[in-house]
Amino acid sequence: MHPAGALRSMTASALAATLVLLCAPSFAQEARGISSLAISRCAGKLGSQLRAGDQAFPLFSLDGIPWVKIERGDRTVDGLRIATTVTGTGAHHRRRGQVVGFRFTCLLDDKGEALAFSLTDLLPERGEGLPPALIVRGAASYLPRLQLPQGVELRAQLLDVSRDSAGEVLSETVVRSSWEEPIPFVLRLPPDTGLDGRKAVIAARLVIGSADLYELKQAHPVSAADIGRPIELRLDPVTGKSP
Repeated sequence: MHPAGALRSMTASALAATLVLLCAPSFAQEARGISSLAISRCAGKLGSQLRAGDQAFPLFSLDGIPWVKIERGDRTVDGLRIATTVTGTGAHHRRRGQVVGFRFTCLLDDKGEALAFSLTDLLPERGEGLPPALIVRGAASYLPRLQLPQGVELRAQLLDVSRDSAGEVLSETVVRSSWEEPIPFVLRLPPDTGLDGRKAVIAARLVIGSADLYELKQAHPVSAADIGRPIELRLDPVTGKSP
């Protein structure tokens, strides 16, 4: 089956449940607050599927907290032993500039490796779309601008650091692109999320595997006035690391 067809093999009933985060012990948060590594593993699987059909796919993103559901439980699917099922939302860019939202299901084994990824586009002409949200939108550039290795992803988060310097994750996204720079990102907040009284900041880094290549040295402050406004970030090389 062509990769595009395989990506759409998921049935709508597989994603009928409300998207609620259920943290799994084997995917504990990293020290700097990036949520479940399952999202990164799923992004890697989708990236490899897209690359098989198009080496220069434009860009896609997967939403993390609070738009993802992570469920543990051993089961077998098509002969594969599945330990974790991840369901959530994301978006991909088409070559003519159209951005299409989607829902996805990703299956991982007991080692956290993504075995399968499938998605269903949400089509406005059918009255479909991503859940309503407040949008924090931006783009991340990196200097020096070097040729990045295959598999690099942008991880961006909106954190509330008013109580803890490590921050409470309000929203996050993982973005992969084969050629776009600066790298656009969208952080989606539930409509009832208020930023008044919070000390909200954006943290961002370019990562390959477990290695940080570029990072935002100082978290970027965000207020209610920034909702809908483009935010520009510049990432600098991580000391001792090079692409």
